[in-house]
Amino acid sequence: MSDDSHLHTVLVLTDRPEAYHADMRRFGLRPLFASTVAGLFNHLLDNPTSGFVLEVGKVLRTPGAERDRLFRIAGSFPLLRASLDADAGKLQYLDDPECFLSNTTTFNPRKLRCHLRVPVRLNVELAVEDDPRLGKPCKANLLDISLGGGFAYSLETFPEEQFLHLRILEISDPAPIFANIRWRKPWGQPNALPGLGLLFVDIAAGQLEELRARYIEPPREYPLVSVEEDCQP
Repeated sequence: MSDDSHLHTVLVLTDRPEAYHADMRRFGLRPLFASTVAGLFNHLLDNPTSGFVLEVGKVLRTPGAERDRLFRIAGSFPLLRASLDADAGKLQYLDDPECFLSNTTTFNPRKLRCHLRVPVRLNVELAVEDDPRLGKPCKANLLDISLGGGFAYSLETFPEEQFLHLRILEISDPAPIFANIRWRKPWGQPNALPGLGLLFVDIAAGQLEELRARYIEPPREYPLVSVEEDCQP
């Protein structure tokens, strides 16, 4: 088996990975395929990424809010749009592949990053991915927070969910924040509070700035004694 760890990683949204294999090898790229936007985000959590290849038909069939979220995140990466005629097995690119390849090779790969977190006591509401308006929220508390996410103290661990919506009641913009569940701690574990380790996937710039200014990096008379990384259980 060949080692492609040195290749630039790109995330490809498609139901037909086999249609892209030859081109990805020819471009010298390491593709990670997903058939859903959530799958792309899962790859982005763990893999430094240099670009996105988005199949237009798949994007158009994606629900509006999820599509907007994809555009906001993928828009900061090199992007190659593709059109696949599944019946004819014909793949076409709507952008210049050579330009995309050049951009990926000079782009600094990135993923959703970890940050130092600080203790807080914030009231929040949580809802499943299919409830973006938080029609049936679960009450919880954020006990620590960072620019990347935080720990939500809750007896509800959402065992069937990978993503959820989070509303922080103490900030001025209460719009739901889309978050990934990185780990769960069920009730009953010795010396551990139950809850969820969350990573912010889609958060408004104003929300992030308010969290930073009020809770994460406010002026302090004394430095924090204990901080952790929010990517750790």
